Amino acid sequence: MYLLKDNPALLMDLYELTMAQAYFEKGLNETAYFEVSIRNMPENWGFFVMAGLAELNSYLKEFRFSEDDIKFLKSTGKFSSDFLEFLKELKPEVEIRAIPEGSVFFALEPILEVGGRMIDAQILESYILNILGFSIIEASLATRISIAAQGTAVMDFGLRRAQGPVAAVRAARGASMANFSATSNLFASRVLGFASAGTMAHSFVEAHESEEQAFMNFADVHGKDSVLLVDTYEPTEGIKKAATIARDFYKEKGIKIKGVRIDSGDLVYLTKFARGHFMENGVPFLKIFVSGGLDEFSIAKLLKEGAEIDGIGIGTNFAASHYAPDLDIIYKLVRYGEKDVFKKSPNKETYPGRKTVVRTKKKYYEKDTVLPLRPSPDDILKPLQSTGGIETIRKRLSAELSNLRDSVKRISNPQRYIVEFAF
Repeated sequence: MYLLKDNPALLMDLYELTMAQAYFEKGLNETAYFEVSIRNMPENWGFFVMAGLAELNSYLKEFRFSEDDIKFLKSTGKFSSDFLEFLKELKPEVEIRAIPEGSVFFALEPILEVGGRMIDAQILESYILNILGFSIIEASLATRISIAAQGTAVMDFGLRRAQGPVAAVRAARGASMANFSATSNLFASRVLGFASAGTMAHSFVEAHESEEQAFMNFADVHGKDSVLLVDTYEPTEGIKKAATIARDFYKEKGIKIKGVRIDSGDLVYLTKFARGHFMENGVPFLKIFVSGGLDEFSIAKLLKEGAEIDGIGIGTNFAASHYAPDLDIIYKLVRYGEKDVFKKSPNKETYPGRKTVVRTKKKYYEKDTVLPLRPSPDDILKPLQSTGGIETIRKRLSAELSNLRDSVKRISNPQRYIVEFAF
């Protein structure tokens, strides 16, 4: 599996197997259907973006219990020999219907259905939720950031602050889906076919005798790809030094250095100062990149206030999803054998049976209606086969956003989209 080197079967909660053993020993293994949904929207979010299905496909292909897994399970003393023999040969056979990757969706409605023998479908719950939950967070957040950036190039700088390597790759994939221009994460760049980008750290400047020497050495090595970090000491002075070195390189070598990065301070003032200084000093080609604790709200504010920005690097608040780090994502049984089932738990009620989801569109998407399962070409839950390449997913997401009202896409206080249950 492209995000994990080891066999993923044991990535599950213990109760999946304690239930599975009871099903096994009591002969309760008829066909079951589980559905995935998210109970509520994070504050200020108007929509979600479906993501994670490529990883889910990979997980299902790789799933098996290894000899070491079986030895470990035996050592717990919780499982019978017959059940462990059953697990040793188990390869879950399930059918999945899902909203395609890159599609928008909303709270409460089913977004994925898993059908198969009870044991097969049950034991997949934990990791399916793990895959989908954070993948959806990052694809949705990346889309919000792209909306806020209004066409300005955005780069994923989140690797160092992500909660682990897998989370960092899921974040980078969400960024790629939402049309970020690049990622600083080289592993993600390789496995996702996503452009890489990066500049320098403050430590590089500090390691030199002077800021000028740091800039010259970096430009000597990287030439036209050089982006100089100008705020290690005094940003306006750093901007001036970068302009001087860029002018000299262009005059002496015919090389146009790419630009500068500003990582702190009053970004509106500093970007305006930089643009004016570059124009006045013969280096208008220098691009201005900004970073440093940015999120969709601060990006929108910078652009509204007229900041002169050519590119944005966004790290912690994206990769760790500062404002929405988790989702109340659920995997609930809706049918077992010939019986539709449901929960009545307070504030956790579910609707019985398999579902069809139909989306009403006039000029824009108007509402989603959740119905008892019926054959319909308009059902947005589709059989999961291939998820398609990332370019297909980008195009789908772009088309989906064009069908969504601006009021639903607002970064703050979005209009609530209607989801109805016709039961």
